[in-house]
This record gives sequence, structure tokens and C-alpha cells, in this order.
Amino acid sequence: MSDDNRDRERTFEVDFLDFKRYFPFTPTALCIRECIRLSKLAGYPCAAPVLDVGCGDGLFARIAFRTAEVWGIDVDAVEGRWAQTSQAYSQIILGDVVNAWLPEDFFATCVANCSLEHIPDLDAALKQIHRALKPGGIAYLFVPTSDWAEYLRSATWAKRLRVGWLSKAITSGIDGVFRHYHLYDAQEWKDRSVKAGFEVLELSPIGTVGATQAFEAFLPASALGLLQKKLTGRWTLFPSLRGALAFPVYLMVQAALRSARDDRPTAEYFLQLRKPGGDEG
Repeated sequence: MSDDNRDRERTFEVDFLDFKRYFPFTPTALCIRECIRLSKLAGYPCAAPVLDVGCGDGLFARIAFRTAEVWGIDVDAVEGRWAQTSQAYSQIILGDVVNAWLPEDFFATCVANCSLEHIPDLDAALKQIHRALKPGGIAYLFVPTSDWAEYLRSATWAKRLRVGWLSKAITSGIDGVFRHYHLYDAQEWKDRSVKAGFEVLELSPIGTVGATQAFEAFLPASALGLLQKKLTGRWTLFPSLRGALAFPVYLMVQAALRSARDDRPTAEYFLQLRKPGGDEG
């Protein structure tokens, strides 16, 4: 692949249409990651009813799903209340997916958008999702790779300077901040999915090194959003005004993506799982 084509791939890794819809409501760092996931999911059918595991405030669902019958579940009551006001869901369940009541053999699709790595009992969560899906139902999972944080620019610089302890402190520190209980390689994610009863239809890496480094570049500016989130429950306070900045910030994101000159997909895994049964034709 030519350098020009690689630059073109990086340019469109974050789609502007998704970005301008997401950016008014979220910090730039988070917006980068969510846009990559939206772009990936857009190529797959999400038949109703849909279960959104770790639904958060409902913004992802409002953009991703084109159906009225979407159920959201989140353990965070504050997020759940925002999800209820988003009008993205027909039902909201406040609770842990492991213990919450979900109808059996009911959902045609489940989406877990970087939520399962935060659940201590991952195996029980996968089994619960399997139980709630119809035979033939599909689950789409976004999960971090085991070494995603090693591609942060700060961590790679520490390695190059042969300061191994600093590189490890950076990677373990950021995983601790994000409460990542489960960081596995592709085979481990596949094995756990099969153990829960699923067929693995696809397991592919997404999110380039450039995207991880762009995410890191905008993290300091996103700290204010985190503070606002803790104080008000919202990442941003004036979304209509913030929306006016979408295009210039998007250009900055594209510059950050291109500066890495590394399009290896290393950030996350996308899994497409199927519950056996149903119409396999």
C-alpha cells in the first residue's frame, strides 16, 4: 500500500459526520474512540430488539441504531437517568448485567461498547448475554487489546530512552484510571467467548497506533470534561456552542492521526459472536 493510501486510510478513520454529531457532547479524546467504533459498527446489521450493555448516557445508541426497540443497561444510576432522557431506548435497566433480570432468548442483537473489560466477572457477563439473545442472535463486542497502552507516545518514548519502569508505570497507570479488569490477547477473548457458548464469526483489530496517540494528545484537554462529568453528570455544558468548533477540532484530530505515520490496528478488538440455533441458512 502506498504512503498516499495509508494517509487516506488514517484521514477517514474518524469520519467527520460522526465526529460533528458526537463532539458537542463529549471530550475530543473520547470522541475519537467512539467515532472509530461507530464507523466499524455501521457496516453490520443490528436487528431489533437490541441490548446495549453499558449504555452510558445513550449518545452512542442515538447515533448507532436505527430502531425504536433498544434496551439499555448500565450499573451507573446517573448515566442511566441521562440515558432515559436521551430517548434512545425503549427500556432502561439500572444494574449490573451479571445480576440484572433480562428476558431469555429475547434480543436479536447485543452491543457491548467497551464495557465488558470493566466488569469483574467477565465470564458471567458473557453467559448472561448469551442467555438473553435469541438463537441465532448476534453480539458485537468492542474490547481493548492487552497491550494498547504500550502504543501511547509517552510509553514508546520511555522505552526508547530505556526507562522501562516509566513505560510500565504509564501503561499500568492509565489502565488503572480506566478500570480495565480484562486485558487479553485475541485468543483469550475468543476462548472466553466460546466458553460462554458463542460461535466466533469475526475477531479483528481496529483503531490504529495513530488513533491511540491522537487519543493521548487530547487527554489533557479532556480533563476538564471529566471534572464536569463528576460535578454535573455531563461531559460538556454548552453543546450547541461547542458544536461550532467541530470542524477546526476535527482538522486537529486528523493532523494528530497523520503525525504518527503508523496505521497498525492495535487499540481494540471487534468481535462478532453468534448464539447457535435459529435459522442458520
